[in-house]
Amino acid sequence: MTTNQDVPVRADDRIEQRMLEAYGQNSENFRALNQLMWQIPLLAMTLTGGLWFGVSMADSAPLFQFCLLGLAAAGNFGLCLVLTRLRYIMECHLIWLRNFEPSVFVGAPGDGWFTKPFLVRRTFQIMLVLAALASVILMAITAKQAGWIGNGISGASVEFYNQQAQNLADLYEVVPFEAAHPALVDGLKGKSPLSVLDVGAGTGRDASWIAEQGHVVIAAEPSESFRRIAQKIHVNPRVIWIDDRLPGLKAIKAERFDWIVVSAVWMHIHPADRPAALARLKSLLTVSGKVYLTLRLGPADPDRAMFNVSLDELRTIALPLGLQVEEKGVRDDLLDRPEIKWMSVILRRIET
Repeated sequence: MTTNQDVPVRADDRIEQRMLEAYGQNSENFRALNQLMWQIPLLAMTLTGGLWFGVSMADSAPLFQFCLLGLAAAGNFGLCLVLTRLRYIMECHLIWLRNFEPSVFVGAPGDGWFTKPFLVRRTFQIMLVLAALASVILMAITAKQAGWIGNGISGASVEFYNQQAQNLADLYEVVPFEAAHPALVDGLKGKSPLSVLDVGAGTGRDASWIAEQGHVVIAAEPSESFRRIAQKIHVNPRVIWIDDRLPGLKAIKAERFDWIVVSAVWMHIHPADRPAALARLKSLLTVSGKVYLTLRLGPADPDRAMFNVSLDELRTIALPLGLQVEEKGVRDDLLDRPEIKWMSVILRRIET
C-alpha cells in the first residue's frame, strides 16, 4: 500500500542525487581549470620565444620586427587577462565546493608569503608582464633605430660611423677645407680669435683648419672611433673634443659661440627633433653669432639613418625661432657621388 509520504521521499532522493552530480561536475571543472592555468606559462613561453626568434632572424625588416614584438606584447598582456578571468571562475567553484560540505573541504589558509591567496596567479602574471614590457622596450628601440620616432642623431647612425670610421676618414681627409666650405673661409680666415663649435666634427679636418686660423674650437662628436682618429691625426691644443650630439648638446653649459658649424649632420636628425635642435643651436650663439649648416640633397642612405632635408623645411623651422636663412649656393658632392649635392646656408638672428 502506497502512502502519501512516498513522493516527497523520492523527491529528496532526486535532489540529493542532483547535488552529488553537481558536486562531481564542479570538481571536474575545477581540476580542468587548474590544469589549464598551469599550461598558460608554457603557452606564453612558446609564443614569446617563437616571436622573439622571428625578430632575431629579420634584421633587415624593422617593420616586421616591430609587428612581431607587438604581437608578443599583446599576447602576454592578453594571457594576463585570461589568468585573471580563469582564476575568478576557479574561485567561484572553490566557494561552491566549500559551501557544499564545509566539514570535508580542504583549503590552504595562511597569512605567510607562500600561503597567500592567488600567489600562483600573481607569480604567473608578473612573469607575463615582464615579458610584455621587454617586448615593448624592444619595440621602442626598433622604432628609434628605424627612425620612426624622434631621437636626434640615432644610435644606429653613430654605430655606422664607429664601424666605418677609418674608411670614411681616408675619404674625408683628402678633401681640403677650402673646397668643402668656401662660404666659411671668408668668415674665419684672417679674423680675430673667435669661439667656434663644430657639431659632428667627424675626423677633425674642419676643426683643425679652424683652429689653425687662431680660433678656439669645441669639437662635438658622438662617434668614439671618429674622435680617436681625429685626436691622433689632428693634434691641436685649440681643439677641445667632447662626446655630444644634437638635439640636446647637453655637455655644453655656459659657453656661447661666434660660429657654430653643422656640416653633414642635419640629415641625421629626425624631422621631429629639428625644431628643438635649431632652438638649441640658437641658444648657444653670441648676439652676433652665426650657424653654418649644410644640407644633403639627394636620396637618403638607410645604413646611416638619414632623413630627407630641404631648404623650405629649414626656413619653416627657423622663422618662428627668429632666425633668417641665407643660402650660400649648391655644389656637387666632393666624393663624386652624382646623385648627391650639397647646399650651404648661414643662419643668423633676425634684426629687430
